[in-house]
Amino acid sequence: MPRLQAAASESPVAAVLPGGGVSVLPDPALPPQRASWHGLWTGWACGNRVCDVRIAVEQVSQTQATLAFAMVSPLDIPLTERAIGQFVGDELHVPLGSGARLVLRRRADDDMEFSYWKPEKKLLSAGVLTQKMSASPYTRSVERVPTPWKEGGVPQTLEMVVYRPHGQGPYPVLVFNHGSTGRGDQASWFKLTWASPDVAQYFANQGWLVLLPQRRGRGQSDGVYDEGFSADRTQGYSCNAEPALKGFERAVEDLDAVMTHVLQRPDVDAQRMLIGGVSRGGILSVAYAGRHPELFRGVVNFVGGWVGDACPEASVINASLMRQGGRFKQPMVWLYGNRDPYYKLSHSRANHEAFVVSGGLGEFLAIEPPPGRNGHMLHNEPTVWRDHMSRYLKGLSAR
Repeated sequence: MPRLQAAASESPVAAVLPGGGVSVLPDPALPPQRASWHGLWTGWACGNRVCDVRIAVEQVSQTQATLAFAMVSPLDIPLTERAIGQFVGDELHVPLGSGARLVLRRRADDDMEFSYWKPEKKLLSAGVLTQKMSASPYTRSVERVPTPWKEGGVPQTLEMVVYRPHGQGPYPVLVFNHGSTGRGDQASWFKLTWASPDVAQYFANQGWLVLLPQRRGRGQSDGVYDEGFSADRTQGYSCNAEPALKGFERAVEDLDAVMTHVLQRPDVDAQRMLIGGVSRGGILSVAYAGRHPELFRGVVNFVGGWVGDACPEASVINASLMRQGGRFKQPMVWLYGNRDPYYKLSHSRANHEAFVVSGGLGEFLAIEPPPGRNGHMLHNEPTVWRDHMSRYLKGLSAR
């Protein structure tokens, strides 16, 4: 957890602390390392920072602390509780009425590591809280993108998360595309708005406008999510080439609508555009750049693939789409992680070889994720890809 950074959450709903508490200033005789726990802590937890967390430590002594806790995400019922925790060494252990517990740990940078555990000692979520939220060099907002489609006579629009740097545009732009939803058999996940905060912040901090569109039926976008399902949709995505590739073409249609909008925006520098994404978003970006090589200066592909390598036709499907990227004649960066449950490195290397044989340019980077992390979530681990990305962007600037 030390590699995780304090930041605002990505949740569209804010956690609200339970009322009724009385904050009591720490006893002046209390050691500073205990007294510093007192106060309001805010931040994030859960994957992609989708949980908003607030903790108010209202009273603190050498052995225990009284606090109010709240956590919320777009899909879950808000959690709110007042509780008393006990200090165990440098950690505060807080039992909750549900049988779950919080474990809070202070860091050398004065922020707080947060973890939420089930009764059977299963970690549910983790994140970072802080008392010193600094002013951000960018703003995060959500916009609607027009499309050419209607449903019941009503125009459909797509949701798009926007990270806009401060300062005067037009800005260099990264259009960053989301992946699938695991096996595709959890319909509730379709409605989760997806963003990659670590990637977006990396680029926005350097003055890039980052646009994260949600394709039809994903997040709060209109329409039906239909990117290659089995005949029985409850079984999730199809492994067969025909429906999988038909689903890919539907994603291309969505990206066409997005790019029509992007190219009309006054805050976009159309001469400095990158496209990229994660998993299905990565392979979509590679192939789309091959179809529209005039639009982009580069491509950022995190663990790209359309169907997992357990599918019998995965090599045919994924290689055929990667070959389309060969028509893009600028270098791409392909970032793949070891221990990826969807795409073994050997499978992804073969896709890259097909891409190169078709004329594609760019390095395949096999990266070891941090201990305990799987390679498919590499985009959430900036410590392992930040230097590679900086070199790639420097090379683009030099051309």
